[in-house]
Amino acid sequence: MKLRSLLLSLVMILTSTGFSQEEKKVTDDYSRSAVTVKMLDYKTGKHREKLEEVFVNLTVPGKFDNNNLPDKVVETPLAEGAPRKERINAIINQLEAEKAANDIIAKWFNRQEDGRMNMELIHKRGLYNAVDADVKKAEASKRGKAMLMDMGMKLLGKSYIIVVDYAKIRNHKELDIDDRHGWRTPLDVFLFRVKYSSDVQAKLFDEMWIYSDDDPETAKAKKEKFDNHTFQVEYVMTTSNPTPVQRMQYNSDTQLGKLLPQKSDEELFKELVAKGYQRAFFLLEKDHEDFRVKMPLYEDRPLKAKIGKKEGLKVDQRYFVYEYEYNAKTDKAEPNRKGVVRAKNVVDNRQVATGETPTSRFYQISGGRLRKGMLLQQKSDWGIGIQGRFGIGNMGGGGVKASLNTARYIGIPQLKIYGYLAVDAKSYEVSDEYLTGSFNPVEYDFSFMRFGGGLAKGYYFARMFSLEPFVGIAYESAAHSDLKYADHTLYSENITDLDDDIDFNVLMFDAGVDFGINVTYWMKLIAGVEYHMVGDIMDSDGDSYTLGDSEGDPVNYADFFVDREGLTYNIGLHIEF
Repeated sequence: MKLRSLLLSLVMILTSTGFSQEEKKVTDDYSRSAVTVKMLDYKTGKHREKLEEVFVNLTVPGKFDNNNLPDKVVETPLAEGAPRKERINAIINQLEAEKAANDIIAKWFNRQEDGRMNMELIHKRGLYNAVDADVKKAEASKRGKAMLMDMGMKLLGKSYIIVVDYAKIRNHKELDIDDRHGWRTPLDVFLFRVKYSSDVQAKLFDEMWIYSDDDPETAKAKKEKFDNHTFQVEYVMTTSNPTPVQRMQYNSDTQLGKLLPQKSDEELFKELVAKGYQRAFFLLEKDHEDFRVKMPLYEDRPLKAKIGKKEGLKVDQRYFVYEYEYNAKTDKAEPNRKGVVRAKNVVDNRQVATGETPTSRFYQISGGRLRKGMLLQQKSDWGIGIQGRFGIGNMGGGGVKASLNTARYIGIPQLKIYGYLAVDAKSYEVSDEYLTGSFNPVEYDFSFMRFGGGLAKGYYFARMFSLEPFVGIAYESAAHSDLKYADHTLYSENITDLDDDIDFNVLMFDAGVDFGINVTYWMKLIAGVEYHMVGDIMDSDGDSYTLGDSEGDPVNYADFFVDREGLTYNIGLHIEF
């Protein structure tokens, strides 16, 4: 009866600490969540069999304990496009009909065919979940390692079921897209939790747990009690991707399609399903407290924390840093944000804690002085930046610049790909050697549009200051509605109508650096300089203009538009989300 007494004691301990955590903006409690991942299937819909074939082979990220069951599909009688409430109810009905919660609890307790259960997996997960602070506390306890093993019991309250809904998968033909091929789908993610409270656990241990001193008749009755009982699940939340998830590629007969190896529709479909699966976890990390990692700051010079691959940490993943301060009005210690940091490097800590777990490095992007012991909480962002900017110089004008931080994929902090669009209007004196019927330079008003892209690498220093050098290429087009091709002496084999408006184009090389000051963690002021090195004027088909006839010399862009090259000074406002 010792085992019975021990289990009932655990019930009382866990009742006092509570199984379900109240949803708060910030908590200092973090334990690994266990997840069961399924996909939502409909009675009617396209590409469902193909989806299931790919989905069932996807694996749970190492950040979570894997509670996956053999059946990874939630079948419903619904048709595609059913209202969200109907989908939620249908999922709950199906999960309880197939007794998914029973299977999950049985997995936790390593339940055998004869109905007997044990603590083997719970102890194993308790050890793996423990951090160095738990190890040191256990070492000071008489129970030692057994204390860490029993910590696995609190993990049962974080048994989640994730249902991923690729709501309406369609290919390029079904979407009437001609220049690309591939797939697109809206993505909804439904989160449920196994209802496992102290009362449920007491019922399990008292009425369904087969003890070593139970006679065969009692053991049989307890097994049947478990088999006939339906443990319940509860709805937690729904999150959705803001835009449809897609994996598409420009066709081989397009300009962009010629630059990249072509993938088949089957390859793109697999990538779409995997992308949606990964996005589901990302959305849940953003929107649900239990999916966010929390850990104390271990060192403050430099910034280090005992977080790594075990917790799913990625380079440049964002964390808020809090300090608990006493609030006289509420008579409670409440968390106040003191700064924001990002991961600089990630250690491999996928092992049972020993008290000497390695640390990952972080760098600060906002806030004041951070101190050892402050709480880090994961606050992942999309890695997208949008910048409004205005340029002053030979190539000025206003524009917008968008960037994507690739660090989470490549592992290099602040390595970004960017694209930009700029517009400008400026008057230029066109030399008489480029004009017909004129002997003096004539000034014309031109409108310019420039777009380009490239790579940038950011460096943060002194908490909130950054430097971001970049290199790239750009394409600029100049137009004038009153100046016709017949009015100038330039020649190109693609000009067929001399009455067309002028349209001059050029490829250029860009290089520069932006200096930033963070107003807050998501917004900074920008001042920068960039250099433009231009080539020869081209027509809209990419062929160079020559002077006079086809035997003449190509005309440099900066000769026609005198000095339209060189330095541009930029100011702007940059927002990250």
